[in-house]
Amino acid sequence: MKRIAIFPNKSRDPDFSVTNLVVSEIVKHGGQAVIEPELAEGFRSKDIEFNSYNDCDLLICLGGDGTFLSAAHHPSSQGLPQIGVNLGSVGFLTEVEPDQIPNMISKLLNDDFEIEERMMLEMRCFDDNNQEYDNGFALNDIVISRGWGNTGIVTIDLTVDGSFVEQIPGDGIIVSTSTGSTAYNLAAGGPIVHPLVDVILMTPVAPHTLHNRTYITACESDVKLELETDSGAALISLDGRQIIDIKPEYYAIINGSDRTFKKINLFGDNFYQTLPSKIRLRGINK
Repeated sequence: MKRIAIFPNKSRDPDFSVTNLVVSEIVKHGGQAVIEPELAEGFRSKDIEFNSYNDCDLLICLGGDGTFLSAAHHPSSQGLPQIGVNLGSVGFLTEVEPDQIPNMISKLLNDDFEIEERMMLEMRCFDDNNQEYDNGFALNDIVISRGWGNTGIVTIDLTVDGSFVEQIPGDGIIVSTSTGSTAYNLAAGGPIVHPLVDVILMTPVAPHTLHNRTYITACESDVKLELETDSGAALISLDGRQIIDIKPEYYAIINGSDRTFKKINLFGDNFYQTLPSKIRLRGINK
């Protein structure tokens, strides 16, 4: 029996109608639905097993792209192939619409799908004595931005593979994967990149310069971001889920990780086909 993890979102599915539909379809097709007890948010069903995702075969996320990232970062979902039902607005990561749920469950239970290996970023943070003090992973992006109470700017030295590129004064910098190119990177004026192209994008945020361009490098590159001595307070955010303080003369090393994210694909490569409609729907809630 295939064990299917469900990652619900009560704010997007307040009466659990979508969650109940997913559970009933899983049972109908001979599977077992599983929800982590701390994620149930009051959901109850005789057909659900409240248990860890550790021994599940795949995960279905119910919500928007933010919920999808939360599911990807959940400790017991690491390594699980993941698919999302779009209950948000844009849905670049959550590609299945609610009316497609029966077809989705049928395909999942009959192994009628492909798995995309999406590139992830790995980051290590170092202090002014070159001692590592924190680390993490990101599917979408890693952002250095102004810290708490900083109404000025941050000044970041950008170095790629040991070569100094530019000093960037401004509100910060976004280092993203191609998967994350349609997120904060796009809003900051960065390019859209097909999600299966393994590159690292570096896009300044509101730079105090006479130009503003995104740099793109290979996923094997080492991207170093160092906070200048006279820079204001700053924070590092990984997919908006993990927050790390960074002080002047501290730095972060970012590169493509050996760890990948397994994203379930039911419909083939339709990225450019669906891109225009997703951009038009940005910011419009269902």
